[in-house]
Amino acid sequence: MGCSFLYIFQVPFYFVVPTGQACHVSAHIYILTKKTDDKGGGIIAIKQTINQKIYRPDIHSKRIPVTNIGSRMVRTKELSDFQRGTVIGCHLSNKSVRQISALLELPRSTVSAVIVKWKRLGATTAQPRSGRPHKLTELDRRVLKHVARTNRPSSVATLTTEFQTASGSKVSTRTVRRELREMGFHGRAAAHKPKITKSGLQAVTVADDIKEKVKLDLPKVKGQLLIFGATNWDLIGRKEVPKAQAAFRNLGQNLWGPHRYGSLSDVQVSSVVSGPCAAHSLLITTEGKLWSWGRNEKGQLGHGDTKRLEAPKLIEALADEVVVAAACGRNHTLALTEGGTAYSFGENKLGQLGQGNQTDAVLSPAPIQYNGQPLVKVACGAEFSMVVDCKGNLYSFGCPEYGQLGHNSDGKFIARAQRIEFDCETIARRVAIFMEKSKDGQVTPVPNVVVRDVACGGNHTLILDSQKRVFSWGFGGYGRLGHTEQKDEMVPRLVKLFDFPGRGASQIYTGYQCSFTVNEMGGLFFWGVTNTSRESTMYPKAVQDLCGWKVRSLACGKSSIVIAADDSTISWGPSPTFGELLPPSFSRIWQYVQSATQPQTTCNHASPGPPHPASSPMG
Repeated sequence: MGCSFLYIFQVPFYFVVPTGQACHVSAHIYILTKKTDDKGGGIIAIKQTINQKIYRPDIHSKRIPVTNIGSRMVRTKELSDFQRGTVIGCHLSNKSVRQISALLELPRSTVSAVIVKWKRLGATTAQPRSGRPHKLTELDRRVLKHVARTNRPSSVATLTTEFQTASGSKVSTRTVRRELREMGFHGRAAAHKPKITKSGLQAVTVADDIKEKVKLDLPKVKGQLLIFGATNWDLIGRKEVPKAQAAFRNLGQNLWGPHRYGSLSDVQVSSVVSGPCAAHSLLITTEGKLWSWGRNEKGQLGHGDTKRLEAPKLIEALADEVVVAAACGRNHTLALTEGGTAYSFGENKLGQLGQGNQTDAVLSPAPIQYNGQPLVKVACGAEFSMVVDCKGNLYSFGCPEYGQLGHNSDGKFIARAQRIEFDCETIARRVAIFMEKSKDGQVTPVPNVVVRDVACGGNHTLILDSQKRVFSWGFGGYGRLGHTEQKDEMVPRLVKLFDFPGRGASQIYTGYQCSFTVNEMGGLFFWGVTNTSRESTMYPKAVQDLCGWKVRSLACGKSSIVIAADDSTISWGPSPTFGELLPPSFSRIWQYVQSATQPQTTCNHASPGPPHPASSPMG
């Protein structure tokens, strides 16, 4: 009665696999009866009507002969539904192909084929066919037609993969072949072959006639840029200055009050951008021009060189574009234009630029390898990136080390001599699975997730969907995912606190090792850690000191936090600080500057920029 059951195959026979063991039987007719244990929980018991003999061999035990299931199958003979179900059941019980082949006396190639087909279809092959062929919608037919025209002379399998990537539909090669024949495509016409990336994926492509036309708006804010905090770019985020930059060891000072850049005296700023692990910053003007400054060892400033900049400078390569949003990773940058096109530049060793390759650095802005629906959101982690299209689909690329890409894998493999490397995603790949996990570990898929916002920490990601739900995944250390455990999550997992009527989230933010959410009432929730020497917050908790405040926006560096609530600005963080929290002596000056300029910034105050020589302390 203490045995739990993992999977049930119902057609044409019932087959139950106990958790952690493979089960094969000498007879194959069962009646399932339902019994109740002492705690009231329902348990399915098996009553065997013909033969009571059930084998449960251990992994290391010798092979036990089986009578009915394998029975020395001929290679040309097709497996029955019961045999296929047995193979999948053993596979779900963590048996290898070799072990399943030995247990069931089936060829290894047959076992592998059954498992591969089951993985591709997403359902057991023991389920019967409906007899009704899959029909594509008119929109999918147009997408398939465009894919077939632009990807000749590719095979049907390649066209199927490309079509699934472009449309998000899961169809078989048989369906694609039938549809292509109905459209008049026969054989392989002369044309170019599609570009295949290292991971075997192809760039997202959507026909121009079915693309939506969007024009994104700039933030409706005008203000002047103010700087305070640490200004030594070569030391920010490091314990000591590298030897190559030893000459700049003492360059820069800590600013204990707000300063202006003299070069920006006539520039109206719409937004300021940085990241929790970045040592460079960006600003977007009210005309949609992108400026950058700070550390530039990998070309993350986009000026075509690797020279560090002490003051903001216009990115000339994007001077003809209207930039509405941007994001900063550790050593790379994304910029989003009003037409929904994303540009990337900086370090690309792990494919975080999404340009279809892995190179040391890209010094000038270049479009990411993506031709799908227009993009509306961009976000950067340390070595990975996220983009959201106008349909609410989420795409990711870069390093998958902790599962932060959301593709149910950490990408690790042993390259040579026990050296572990990562199979990085070099192009935008859609995050298709969202799930909810119960306390006992049961996983349930969450359908109809339409992404509205995304935020990235160092190695974790948060999203907010159209139903005001929050999902998190990636590195789980210090409770930054909010699931009451420090386990890495490979696919987006629902944060249950915000999945109730009236408790939904309206805004999401991330620090390097922490996460924030503003609920519908304007209250702020926090989980994770800002100081690793203190206890972690393992699940979302309301910030009690801010009860009654209506939070409008928030910015977080590696440890320091600044929020705009009502008509005030509030900051906090563990010591040591370098002026980024704005000491109390400047509070009146800061309130005056707020009322005069009304800036709304999303910058990282742990890595602000140095003042221009022509700037002067305010007040």
